[in-house]
Amino acid sequence: MQVERSVTEAEMKASLREVALVDEKGAPLDLRALMANGKPTLVSLWAYWCPNCLGEVSGYKAIAKACPQRWNIVVVSAIAKDFPKDLAKFKSYGLPWQIYRVGDLSKTDLAKAKAARAFYGETKAGGVATPLHYFLDASGAVSAIVTGKMNFAEPDRLAALCSM
Repeated sequence: MQVERSVTEAEMKASLREVALVDEKGAPLDLRALMANGKPTLVSLWAYWCPNCLGEVSGYKAIAKACPQRWNIVVVSAIAKDFPKDLAKFKSYGLPWQIYRVGDLSKTDLAKAKAARAFYGETKAGGVATPLHYFLDASGAVSAIVTGKMNFAEPDRLAALCSM
């Protein structure tokens, strides 16, 4: 899916080192510490209102059944103000991963706000295109950024994800 962004891919990649993510209780997620376990990491922006995001749930369920410990999977609310609805919907699927949101510092700290815009892959229209996936290798380097629905349940893709 081609999206016109107001941020560069380099800015998006760099944002993963700067963006502050928090869980439903406001506890921060140390993404760098999480990635230090040597597993590849998938960071996905997700929204309760996004048909493509909802269409990926069967794939997440397939990963959860086949190889839930193979990857670090981090799901992030695509729009922070939608977090309560995203959280409720995501939890309803019974997946083993938490959902996070961008922390409140992005509202008051200019550097954090810039990192959040890059992390969201801000479009030229000032929005976010969902779903958005960051694939990071075991060293924490971004190997791909994919916008649009992915069929994680497709046998070949699931086999590739579970063998990494």
